[in-house]
Amino acid sequence: MQCEMCGQDVPFCKKVRVERIVMQLCSKCERFGEDVAPKTSQNKTTPTIVSQRLEKRESRPVYRDVFDTNDTSVAIVTDIAKKITQARNSKHLTKKEFAARINEKLSVVVSLERGELNPDDKLIKKLEKELGVNLREKISDVKPEKRKYDQGITLGDFIKKEK
Repeated sequence: MQCEMCGQDVPFCKKVRVERIVMQLCSKCERFGEDVAPKTSQNKTTPTIVSQRLEKRESRPVYRDVFDTNDTSVAIVTDIAKKITQARNSKHLTKKEFAARINEKLSVVVSLERGELNPDDKLIKKLEKELGVNLREKISDVKPEKRKYDQGITLGDFIKKEK
């Protein structure tokens, strides 16, 4: 783990409250705050409405992380807005007609063509089916080089930048 204050890699971090902020700190930095004890429930039952909402939450679809490097080898093409516009124009469809065909709002189509909206997998499938174009491409097996801040920026990094 990495300490959120000093940035050191340590085997164990402890939850500590520093200036009303809960952070994961190493044993050296935990002295700057107070220990956050986990709240223990005292044999209280969960209200039925809460348990019903929790069950609904668990049944929601899980979306994949587009920034996950271990994901499948498919990605959205870089010029997706341009491809969608060209394909729609080649089929002689207005934006309104196209939106009706894919069962989406006109504002979604406008945002897609402006490049303001990154479509999810479900919308990409609709677009590919209606337009007859491929909006996904295979990613080569080249692994991107590891960034310095894969685990996030710590307070120590800000202090180093200021000096």
